[in-house]
Amino acid sequence: MTFDEVYERFRRPVWRLARRLTGSEEDARDATQEIFLRVWRGLDGFRGEAKLSTWVFQIAWNYLRLHHRRAGRRPPLVAVADDEALVVERAPDPGPDPERHATAADLLDRVEEAIDRLPEQFRVILWLRDGEGRSYEEVAEVLDIPIGTVRSRLSRARQALKQELEG
Repeated sequence: MTFDEVYERFRRPVWRLARRLTGSEEDARDATQEIFLRVWRGLDGFRGEAKLSTWVFQIAWNYLRLHHRRAGRRPPLVAVADDEALVVERAPDPGPDPERHATAADLLDRVEEAIDRLPEQFRVILWLRDGEGRSYEEVAEVLDIPIGTVRSRLSRARQALKQELEG
């Protein structure tokens, strides 16, 4: 697979991850550029032992984690409302009914705020599994943790999110 094919296939999901974790469009563009520079440099060495998507997301996650440690800040998982941020946003458009639209927007704001209050390990695992639809195996590879840890952490993250929303 050529770099252009990899870039076209993964540029949007990598940018969405960077946007959510940096909280800024400008930072997300810069991070995406750096991530794909690393992908380009490593593409010749990609042996196919993992799925290509897992490999790309692993590079992205490692870069973004390091970037935020250097910046000394905790990145928000969902910092903006866009049409692909959460499953809630993927629901069909409620139509022209302004009251339903306002209720959905309010719910989305509450979910985003609740997710922002969760520990980073919960925010990231929710994004990878529920936001991007990655398999347990892919999440485990990206985060370099056992599948059992993915399952338990995801369960705790969902429970914590539920408590945040109820509280």
